[in-house]
Amino acid sequence: METTLMTLDRTATVEVPAASLIFYKPTLADAGRLRDFFSRFPSRSCDYTVGGILLWVDYFNYRIAIYRDTLFIRGEDENGVFFHEPFGALDEKEAVYLLKEYCDANDLVMNIITPGECEADQAEAMEMLHENYLPGWREYIYDIDQFVGFAGKKMQKKRNHLNYFMNHFSDYEMEVISGKHAEELIAFNDKFNLYHKEGNSFDYESGAISNAIREYDKYPFFGILIRYKGQIIGYTFGEVSGDTFIIHAEKGDIDYCGVYQAVSSLLSREIKERFPVVKYLNREDDMDNDYLRQSKLSYHPTKFIAKWEISA
Repeated sequence: METTLMTLDRTATVEVPAASLIFYKPTLADAGRLRDFFSRFPSRSCDYTVGGILLWVDYFNYRIAIYRDTLFIRGEDENGVFFHEPFGALDEKEAVYLLKEYCDANDLVMNIITPGECEADQAEAMEMLHENYLPGWREYIYDIDQFVGFAGKKMQKKRNHLNYFMNHFSDYEMEVISGKHAEELIAFNDKFNLYHKEGNSFDYESGAISNAIREYDKYPFFGILIRYKGQIIGYTFGEVSGDTFIIHAEKGDIDYCGVYQAVSSLLSREIKERFPVVKYLNREDDMDNDYLRQSKLSYHPTKFIAKWEISA
């Protein structure tokens, strides 16, 4: 993924074939095709992952087109139709003009969500680059090594929570998630949701995660769960994209102090062992939720993927 903000050259001309883009609703049957695409064109952004598309397909009314080895994603929110920046083999200029052709033919304004990766200490400056900055869409990127044991002074509180869990629930059991855990995990989700009501996006996400768990083995997901005295008390899963592991779900029972730190630490250890190419964790965006924002910031992100909306 480009690390600089995309610009649109409105004076250039590019020859493209008419009616090139045909959008359709992606389903689980497309998981293999998408996975093949993302294995060849990995991104650190959750927008360009199997889970990022399929888990949110109905919330954003996602439609996709893959043309000349380039992915085009159309979505909708309360402000209308938007497109994620075209991603893949095509030159950016040609991809954008293909999209402009589609928008013109369908009487749409071309609103493109464009990402820019920046170091954490550059985040404020990056936000000021464009007036159409989207704060709720910013993704949080972390060095995976800092999650293994939460070493260092700035991670002391997280380390204390992890140590508390390991000392007080030392006979926990960790298992790698597979389809055989579906019934138990969905039951855990149902119980979790009784105590967490945080708006439409949360309600949608909870349902989408349970639906994905029912078909877990058909997705390119990897995850773990923690049991204590036979009962699931936390779990997490996501997918590998290049040097980054994108976390799509993480839930824990806070009656077990430190469970979230234990889940994330144990997952990080498993990832480092099984996928040594991975250097970063992407814990996705905060959905403009203040609680989620403060929680994600408290883990001290290394980078952000900031996003802007550009219209043409």
